[in-house]
Amino acid sequence: MANMNTLFYQDQYRREFDASVLSCREDKKGYAVILDQTAFYPEGGGQPADHGFLNDIRVTDVREKDDVIIHYTDRPLAEGTAVHGIIDWDRRFDFMQNHTGEHIVSGIIHQLHGYENVGFHMGETIQVDYSGMLSDEEIREVERKANEIIWTNQPVIITYPSEEERENIPYRSKKELSGTVRIVTVLNADICACCGTHVKTAGEVGLIKIISHEKHKGGIRMELLCGRRAFDYVCMLQDQNHDISVRLCTPMNQTAEGTRKLEETMQEKSRQLTEMTALYLQDRAEKLEKSELVIDVLKGIDRNSIRRYADDLVKVKGCGTAAVLNRSDNGPFEYVIITSKDIGLRKLAKDLNMRLNGRGGGSDEMIQGTFSASEEEIRLVLQEIFAA
Repeated sequence: MANMNTLFYQDQYRREFDASVLSCREDKKGYAVILDQTAFYPEGGGQPADHGFLNDIRVTDVREKDDVIIHYTDRPLAEGTAVHGIIDWDRRFDFMQNHTGEHIVSGIIHQLHGYENVGFHMGETIQVDYSGMLSDEEIREVERKANEIIWTNQPVIITYPSEEERENIPYRSKKELSGTVRIVTVLNADICACCGTHVKTAGEVGLIKIISHEKHKGGIRMELLCGRRAFDYVCMLQDQNHDISVRLCTPMNQTAEGTRKLEETMQEKSRQLTEMTALYLQDRAEKLEKSELVIDVLKGIDRNSIRRYADDLVKVKGCGTAAVLNRSDNGPFEYVIITSKDIGLRKLAKDLNMRLNGRGGGSDEMIQGTFSASEEEIRLVLQEIFAA
């Protein structure tokens, strides 16, 4: 980290400070301001930068370049100006909770499975990549042990051991380090080289919740939330579960079973509807006159039933070509066309789609898709092509 007076390392809980402007220059990101000391943490180590104010001027980003911390502001500050800095504390503390929580989870995974943290990003969620796979049961164990570190309020200790001392410290690091190295230790959970800001005790993390995981490059990518983010997430889940329980008339701790029963009911209703649709279309087919071209327009029928209906019109009813359209509300017509004639439907589909603003295709015996045209236009084109 920078060789200037970095107040955020002296006291990561410091929310305000006074400083003098050493320089200010216009930049594509606004104005680049350098101070003689700062409590603003610059983006680094996977942790986003602090935001806040210098006097009444907004600090929109903070970066470190060539051992100098640069504050990007939306208005200029004259060299020599005395400024009072105010950190956006909610943002800073959120990062402290989530960064410390990530250390706890990564440390426990390393303890239990020997996997390394090979990728880390703090966005809307905390995304971490690990070098090996974990089962659902193993992830639940990691989450439980991580929260036990919070419940027992383990201390978070910052040290700067010498190179000789580091030889006997089993700390995690993504790369070889030399010179002064900042070591963050969460007692009984993790020892890691890190330049970020952290809480003083694990209890301040509040809660750790792993919300998703997936295979990634031979290992696992995990998303987690800590502190206030985790609390808000659990509240959101509770609100949604309550809404589901009310709609299902089921206790909140039985919504999964209630949903399963609803799914079974819907599947049975769907089966019954399919049977009734088949009977309706069978009756409809019997009432149609047999002809070389049948154009029939339906509404609200599923695609599979339309396809079976068109097939029956050709194979059972003995029609030469069956064009079945299904009308949807304020949308295109679905179509299925089946023929017993040697006319090459696949090639005709291109002409039909071009003339009727359609999409779709198929084989020489059957084509299906959609037409974005009026019923009258579709009938005229179909009669022109197939009745010839």
